[in-house]
Amino acid sequence: MKNNVFDWHHSLFYGEKLKFSDFETKNPTSLDALLKKIYMLAHERGFMSMKDSLPAFNAAYYVAACLTNTENLHESFSWEKMNSATEKIWWEDAKRRNRGHCGGCSMGQLILVRWMVYAILSRQACISDEVKFFLPDFRKELMEIITDEHFCLSETSSYFLDIPDMIDRWIYRYHTDLRPHPLHPKHYTSHLWESVVCKYSMDELELQLSFFPTIKEQMAFLNWAKEETEKSGILYLPFPPDTSDLPFPDLLESPFPSSGIGPLQ
Repeated sequence: MKNNVFDWHHSLFYGEKLKFSDFETKNPTSLDALLKKIYMLAHERGFMSMKDSLPAFNAAYYVAACLTNTENLHESFSWEKMNSATEKIWWEDAKRRNRGHCGGCSMGQLILVRWMVYAILSRQACISDEVKFFLPDFRKELMEIITDEHFCLSETSSYFLDIPDMIDRWIYRYHTDLRPHPLHPKHYTSHLWESVVCKYSMDELELQLSFFPTIKEQMAFLNWAKEETEKSGILYLPFPPDTSDLPFPDLLESPFPSSGIGPLQ
């Protein structure tokens, strides 16, 4: 069983947007408008390309959702896992757009995403006590990085110093839905099945299904899994014989046979 929220593939936990225009950046009072202002500080100084705005936004929202849904946040939080998740989103975006090899994120990109995460969480009208207690330490760590003597010697450091004040002066507050909401299964690939989903335990499968907010999306996921299973002729996942164990109403039948583990008939 996965022990950390960041262990879930981002598409299967808090789905990414597939194009930048899906973000609400044109509304000057939106949260996305604030994130774009932060991003443009780096872009206007020549340190970030606009082609990287999509993975930056997607990574920021995914990380914010992970932090929001993490129990014992102070104890469970890992900079390493957060960085790894951010780099994976960047790499998959580059692969999807056929932009060639992506060797990971620079320190500047990682820090920018962290500030965007802080902006998302700190501008919420209502957050859990756990996140509320976590944010000051999160900000303190970021401030220590951007004011570090060695970091300040780099050319990229100057615009980071403008970000905290920009966030603090933003007067609007939001009710962003940061509950799990995977990317719709119609966008899933065979690689996602082979590398992640077919290896699920029964507990992981049931938890995965619970992330989908609607019955239609749950069924779309199961149908996608069935199609991927049929390509190989082997039912990898330990689907339960009783579909009432799955987190959707009994009146909808699972697309899987009730024989449990074994080849599809």
